[in-house]
Amino acid sequence: MPSAKVETRFEPVSLKANNKNEATMYLSIHSTNESKIYWCECDITVSPPLSLAHDKELNVGHTRIGLLHPKSKLEKPIKLYTRPNNFPDDYPVSVIAYLYDDDGTIAERIEQSQNIKCEA
Repeated sequence: MPSAKVETRFEPVSLKANNKNEATMYLSIHSTNESKIYWCECDITVSPPLSLAHDKELNVGHTRIGLLHPKSKLEKPIKLYTRPNNFPDDYPVSVIAYLYDDDGTIAERIEQSQNIKCEA
């Protein structure tokens, strides 16, 4: 059984086609473990026209989430941007969460994929 669960949600829920967009992805990590504390970090991968930077194409990012205590939840906002060269489609966002235990080794690796919709 996994020690944590990864969830994502977007605000706004969809992007507008042929416009510059800025959205926030809220990345939530829920601990299902009853006794262990983990250090949590995540890799985020997006595909063009999505970017993790507002002024250039940045497709891969790494973020520290923090200490995940037993039966707790951590949430971190991640900004997503587009240039006006986007069109109506579903754009994938991939998250890989790494949970490190007390000796610094990766105790668990959790993958999560989500799409953000771009509408006309």
